[in-house]
Amino acid sequence: MKTHFHTNPRFHGRGGFTLVELLVVIAIVIVLAVLVTTGASRFIESGRKVKAMSQFRDFQVGMGLFETDYQKPPIPKSKRDTGWDTIYGDPGGNYTTQFLVSALAGEDKEFPYKGESFSSKEVNPRNESYMTFPYTADNKYGVGKDGRLYDPWGGEVMVAINGFKSNQSSSILVDFNNGQNDRRLHTWGLAEYKETKPKDQSYVFWSYGKDRKKGKNAPNNQNVVTLAGSDDVISW
Repeated sequence: MKTHFHTNPRFHGRGGFTLVELLVVIAIVIVLAVLVTTGASRFIESGRKVKAMSQFRDFQVGMGLFETDYQKPPIPKSKRDTGWDTIYGDPGGNYTTQFLVSALAGEDKEFPYKGESFSSKEVNPRNESYMTFPYTADNKYGVGKDGRLYDPWGGEVMVAINGFKSNQSSSILVDFNNGQNDRRLHTWGLAEYKETKPKDQSYVFWSYGKDRKKGKNAPNNQNVVTLAGSDDVISW
């Protein structure tokens, strides 16, 4: 007797995915890859912010030790005599951080700045070392080959120093005079945000983060914008 087998097509073995199934798998893989990449990117940026704050704290310790010894911040004589608050590493390129790095490291160097000459030896005549800066070959998170101090994203760290502890007598100091012979630290808007701005501290450090723009793409760096939600980092 012949036995007949009826094959149910639902149980047929298949050699591979259908086109629809393959597209679904690819879509899932892409979504997972995007999620992983986004999460990793946020983690990396958070880590860079932590490194920047650590960098600022180290800088603050060095500045504090210098100020304790010399009873004034490391500011060039010309700025000290005129009482002007001074910004280093600003995007306008007026003054780089080379002078500060050299002064705090106890070096003997001269830095020409637009007709002026800033001497680290004049500021730190004992050549005391107040900081040991890490050096970086790729201009990230340390002092580069050009002698400038860079943040973890590769932008130059910005530093504002209050000139009120200058050679001027306290009797001529005022509360607010746009950065000259006054107690308030003036940054010409570069370090001012809606949530906070410098007051009477001796110095402040900040970075505009990965995009190197103040806040979330402010029209210019003098605009007072929101700090929250941006990649900017400030030392207070």
